[in-house]
Amino acid sequence: MTFTSTKTFFGYPCAHRQWRHKGHCALVHGYSRSFHFVFRAQERDACGFVVDFGDLDWLKDLLAYWFDHTLLLENADPLLPEFKALDKVGACALRTMPLGVGMEGTAQFLHETVDKELRARTKGRAWVVSVEARENEKNSAVYQCDNGFIGWS
Repeated sequence: MTFTSTKTFFGYPCAHRQWRHKGHCALVHGYSRSFHFVFRAQERDACGFVVDFGDLDWLKDLLAYWFDHTLLLENADPLLPEFKALDKVGACALRTMPLGVGMEGTAQFLHETVDKELRARTKGRAWVVSVEARENEKNSAVYQCDNGFIGWS
């Protein structure tokens, strides 16, 4: 048997551009993103939690670094040098996303990053099942990879 808990974070205003897109998504535009995490564990901690939400400052800091008043670009964006120059003079807080700036790439990036850190912090007891990255009330993407279950005992 496993235990599941969830945590949602709201209010991360950032901009991005999908430079490969043939329409308006190629323009710099922004949203107030939110993120929904699903955590799982076969055993709860000493307080009875899957994840102690009071110990998630590291996750809040990670989300703030990547998504609070930032500009997200792909590593392959042909205008990256120009945006780096804007970042250098303080006109934007540029972050380059390794897996894409859309909700799909964001959800995968967060899943992989947070799962690795959570497993380390809990000594493998807890893991991330899924991450939903939401750009507004209408659009989101979910990345799910529940590879933490070892098997029934």
